[in-house]
Amino acid sequence: MTEAERKKAMKMILLTASLGGLAFLSFNNGLLLAYFSYLNVPSATILLLLASMPLTQFVFILPLSFLADFLGKKFIGNFGLIFSLFGYVLLIIASILPENFYTLLIGTGIVLFGIGSAMTLGNWFALLHPIIPEKVRGRFFGRLRLTWQSIGIILTLFFIYILEQFPSLGIYQSILIIISIFMAIRILFYQQIPELEKPVPPKESLFKTLMNVIAIPDYISFCSYCFLLTLFTAACPQIFNLIEKDVLSFSKTEIVFIGNLLIVGALAGFVLGGRMVDKLGTKYVFMFCHFGFAAILIMFLLRSLFPGEIILFVGILTLLFGLVQAACGLAMTSETLVLIPQENKSLATGLWFTLYSGGAGLSGFLSSKVLELNLINPDWSMFGLPMSSYDGLLLMFGTMVLLMTVTLGLIPSMVKKAPAAWIPQST
Repeated sequence: MTEAERKKAMKMILLTASLGGLAFLSFNNGLLLAYFSYLNVPSATILLLLASMPLTQFVFILPLSFLADFLGKKFIGNFGLIFSLFGYVLLIIASILPENFYTLLIGTGIVLFGIGSAMTLGNWFALLHPIIPEKVRGRFFGRLRLTWQSIGIILTLFFIYILEQFPSLGIYQSILIIISIFMAIRILFYQQIPELEKPVPPKESLFKTLMNVIAIPDYISFCSYCFLLTLFTAACPQIFNLIEKDVLSFSKTEIVFIGNLLIVGALAGFVLGGRMVDKLGTKYVFMFCHFGFAAILIMFLLRSLFPGEIILFVGILTLLFGLVQAACGLAMTSETLVLIPQENKSLATGLWFTLYSGGAGLSGFLSSKVLELNLINPDWSMFGLPMSSYDGLLLMFGTMVLLMTVTLGLIPSMVKKAPAAWIPQST
């Protein structure tokens, strides 16, 4: 590539990620949760619906990553963008149909979105890798993540203002339509990202190639740790939102605003986590994040002891959770880069992302079932403080994270010195 072609390609990458980022953020910043709540979808069902996206990625990302290697990364990626757009549009269509169709249509839309994102994310880094020069790769991907998430935060704050002034179903529909239009426009910019590496027919079957990846020393044990930690932490932001909605009686705009603090914390976590990985190595980042998760969950349970405005305390904890979650993600991808070999790189990173997504999806799915089956008393107390069934989930998750301290030995850098390096998690 000439320098001019490379600069153009990098600009198209930034635009593609920025236009599609808001759709991904809406699953975690409270926007879709507030929308589903407005449609009177039960809280347990909302958790299950939001968990459907990472569960779908868990199922599809490995075979789709394998297909992308010999059918073409952009060939699969283009189908992914269309699937994601169609799935998101179904979320809007659901609101104009009778209530008994809500759950079915929303679930279908989220599954289609998950399949589409699996098609795109599974080969995104492999598509970009030959375009971005190694000497600027770290800075570019840092700028990329900062750009699309910052744009997402600014637009969501604008949406919060509109929702606060005109809280109606029509406004929710209009916001989702705007996000869908952005997703449609990004397809045009995606076409201008060049695919420099030609598709290569597979030398071995998916199963045999996967067995080779699993045989990488220390890799599957590390992926197991990532799966377990994600299982006990991924659903926590949604549980925070449900506590705000059903226990603390926050307005829907307040829920979305606090959800955005999660993203603000994540932006700080990318900066802080990246510097910690570079200077201290992944070992200390994992320790910081592991105990940070447990401390935040315990403090959330003790929120009624906070003397000031409860929304301030909850907002600070949400921001800190985003920071720790982002730093942990950087440490995970850094460790992954150290462990995987040059061959089968896409499938190796796909295996990690599959287990990561599986942990995230199961976290929401199991939480939903616990609430749906009333396995936790909705009214109980701890140290004289009133608690809800959501708090019971947080207590279980926090306890499991603390018990998981013994599994830190599954991380190779915890028991032997590993070089510090990092790659972007997806965009």
